[in-house]
Amino acid sequence: MKKTFALILGAVLCLMAPTAAGTDPLISRSYLEGEFIQSLDAALNARLDASDQTIRSGVEQREPGLPDAVTGGGELMLKEGDILTCRTGMTVTPLGGEVSLSRGTLVDVTEGAEISGSQILRPDHRYITAESADFTVSSPAAVLLCEGGGTLDLSQTPDYFAISRALKSLNLFRGSGSGFGEGFDLHLAPTRGEGLVMFLRILGEEEAALAFTGSHPFTDVPSWLDRYVAWAYAKGYANGVSAGRFGGSQSISAVEYVEFLLRALGYSVAGVNDYTSSLERALTGGILTKGEYTALKSGQFLRAHVAYVSYYALDVPVSGENRTLAQRLTAAGVMTAEQLSTAREQAGTLRIE
Repeated sequence: MKKTFALILGAVLCLMAPTAAGTDPLISRSYLEGEFIQSLDAALNARLDASDQTIRSGVEQREPGLPDAVTGGGELMLKEGDILTCRTGMTVTPLGGEVSLSRGTLVDVTEGAEISGSQILRPDHRYITAESADFTVSSPAAVLLCEGGGTLDLSQTPDYFAISRALKSLNLFRGSGSGFGEGFDLHLAPTRGEGLVMFLRILGEEEAALAFTGSHPFTDVPSWLDRYVAWAYAKGYANGVSAGRFGGSQSISAVEYVEFLLRALGYSVAGVNDYTSSLERALTGGILTKGEYTALKSGQFLRAHVAYVSYYALDVPVSGENRTLAQRLTAAGVMTAEQLSTAREQAGTLRIE
């Protein structure tokens, strides 16, 4: 707008210049510098605002099934199979997860190199599209910062970000505090400490754990995890990985976390040290579908999967009780029925069958 305005103003000022014969200009300088410039600036801004509104309306009213428009870019929270198509000159920076160049040519500004062919983009590297390009998400969840224009073709895979938001609204899942992707860090592997916290939340015992004044024998527990570990140790829910070490920063596997879920649902008991059959027991008990079992058995276990299996565990009947896990948590005051209903609408995703 500034460039256009300058050109218009320059042309108008020519009308102000005295003629060769020294006659007066056609328009007075005071008029141009005052009322005329103000009215012109207001008119240009109004036209630009109207144009922006037209774009927004087009995005908001797009037909179902069509690719989602990406007009101004920003931080995109994507899922596996989503395809971002970018025009020439668009800038992208992968912040988390795996995003692959599936078509086109890029310039890696950070590295100073040209990229083409099918390649996974390097995290925190800034890329500029040298020609129209497609980016495909190849991990369960990814965060991509983009600047420019393009279109987003959404896949039918689970939306782990939507599930995480739903769980957060129920006070069952929170971010790790990172500055992108709403802090969920779904592309990272979960730790034993994070798994324990989720387990206690699903049991409805987080408040009791935080208020607990007992101790534990471990020397490697950070302050944020201390009360959870003390409570779990006192209740016999979890032991350390060795004498004096809880191992809260170590990764937790799908087998170990599903064992936590089985205990929360009453299908296993504390003290069981053989976790190797937890996925099979969860499949047999209807806690996991065949597709979920296969995915957890073969792929890397991520925070995205923690959110996913925890969310669908809410619908599982608790062993020995005539109610689901969600109903038990509602009765315990962890959530309300209205919050649960809203969360289900927010998640809006299908299970892996």
